Amino acid sequence: MRQNLQSLNILLIGCDKTAHSYATAIHNHPDMVLSAVVDENSEAARAFGISFNCPFYTSIKDYLAAGNIADCGIICTPPSRHSDIANRLMQRGINILCEIPFAPDSATAEKMINVSRTFGVQLMMGSRFRYITDIIHARGLIQSGILGRILVFEIDFRDMVDSSSQAKSRPDTGYGGVLMDSGNHAIDIARYFFGPLLRVRAEEAQRFQFQDVEDTVRLDMRTISGVIGTAQLSWAIKNACDDYIRIYGTQGTLCIGWKNSMYRLNGVIDWIKFGEGYSTLKALTRQMENLIDAVTGEGIPETTAEDGCESVRVLEAAYQSLSTGNWITLHSASSEIVPTAFERNFTVLHPRKLSSTNV
Repeated sequence: MRQNLQSLNILLIGCDKTAHSYATAIHNHPDMVLSAVVDENSEAARAFGISFNCPFYTSIKDYLAAGNIADCGIICTPPSRHSDIANRLMQRGINILCEIPFAPDSATAEKMINVSRTFGVQLMMGSRFRYITDIIHARGLIQSGILGRILVFEIDFRDMVDSSSQAKSRPDTGYGGVLMDSGNHAIDIARYFFGPLLRVRAEEAQRFQFQDVEDTVRLDMRTISGVIGTAQLSWAIKNACDDYIRIYGTQGTLCIGWKNSMYRLNGVIDWIKFGEGYSTLKALTRQMENLIDAVTGEGIPETTAEDGCESVRVLEAAYQSLSTGNWITLHSASSEIVPTAFERNFTVLHPRKLSSTNV
């Protein structure tokens, strides 16, 4: 808890499930105040405002006209609205945390970044998994070299979804299918652990739950640091294991699960457990605290606007691959763009030496 810091006023835009989690985190935190909520659905906005005892509005225009400018805005609307809302608020000096998908395309994401720089405000991408204790701990273990050289990773976001209640599956809302939804998280997790992605390939299974969007996809990734990995994404089938991330190194294996995490070194029988499992509320609270630190100058953002733009670029490539079946190359840079921390435990690839058609 920070000392002698005036509470920051937070504006929530959108009233979806994630917004309710953010509102709960804000309500329970001594350094944050939920000052207002905005949603075009008047009934949803009113119910949200009553539930969290804050003013509610049905448009950004009405909110700004009221004259109460928040310190930070959290955008939880469909992605097609993100850039317009973010740019309008940033031009009024409001710092922004924008949920994923960060923007509908990379060109729009770059414009958002330019606006944030012009008006001197923070612009962060929402990425709850970077704030999960187990994932932070696992990244430290990997960078320590305890697992040896990392070769392969697996990410598993497969879970049954009720098609009648999944608003994100409707193209008219501005969302895509499971690749845009869960794939965004998988892409950011891969980048967080292993650095920039070199190339991606996506393949869709037969559609079962949803006919308008993809509901089961395998996303293959190769990083510039030399690691290969796969993300299994589905709204139609369920992961049979508790683990949602598995990382394989030359000296051991690490698994991150919803309830607990563990690693085991080669030649050792017992697994070593660590972490506390997954908690959306704890992750969003830590993310909000990171936002406060960035706004007050006490720290730097863990998830930057540049991270958001790069995630959008990767997602664009993944959708391009989904339609063609081909590997799509993202970077042609040398190892200089790989952070020093990654060079210690990964073999850095030089993209110019790789074939454009082979993995």
